[in-house]
Amino acid sequence: MLRLIAVVLSACSLIACSSQSPVAPAAFGASDSSLDAKPSSGVPGVYALSFWVRVGNVNQEASSLPVLTGELILKAQVTDTSGNPATLGSVTFDYCSYNGRPNDITQADHAPKEACEQGLAKWTRLDSIYFSSSCQFFGGGTSCLGFGTCRTPRTIGFRFRYAQKNGTIAGGTSEARNFVWVAQS
Repeated sequence: MLRLIAVVLSACSLIACSSQSPVAPAAFGASDSSLDAKPSSGVPGVYALSFWVRVGNVNQEASSLPVLTGELILKAQVTDTSGNPATLGSVTFDYCSYNGRPNDITQADHAPKEACEQGLAKWTRLDSIYFSSSCQFFGGGTSCLGFGTCRTPRTIGFRFRYAQKNGTIAGGTSEARNFVWVAQS
C-alpha cells in the first residue's frame, strides 16, 4: 500500500513540475501528435469547414463580417462520400498563427491560411470537441465552436481535424479557409 502511494505521489509531482500544463494548449510551434487527425481505417470522409455568424438571434453562413458586429461560429461537418454523417470521434479546430501573443491586439498572432501554407506561420489549436452529437443549430454530422469577434480588421485562416473513434469514417483534415473581419462603414 505504501509503495502504491509513493508511485502516485511521484507521478503527481512529475506532472506538476512539467514545463507545460497538461490542460493548456500546446505552446507556439509545439505539436502533439495525439491530436493530429491521421488517416485511419474506415471509409473515406468529406471534411467541410463553414463559417456562420450570429447577429442577434439569427445564424447565417458568411465569409466576412464587420468588426464588433456579431459572433463567428466555426462549423465542422463530417460525412462519408455518400453523405452519411459521422457520429463518433473528435474535432480539433485550428487557426493560423504568427509568433505573437494570443488575445493581444497590439501583437496579434492571427494569420491568413496562406501564411501557414507558405511556412511563415503555424497551425495552432483552438479547441477539441468530442463529436458524439450534432450542433444545436445544424443537425447531424456537425460540430461547432464559437470563435467570437474581432476588434480590428484582419484575415484569419481556420481548419479542423477529425479523429475517428469507433466510427466508420476515416480521420482527416478539412481544407483551410479564411474568414475576414472588415472595417465598419
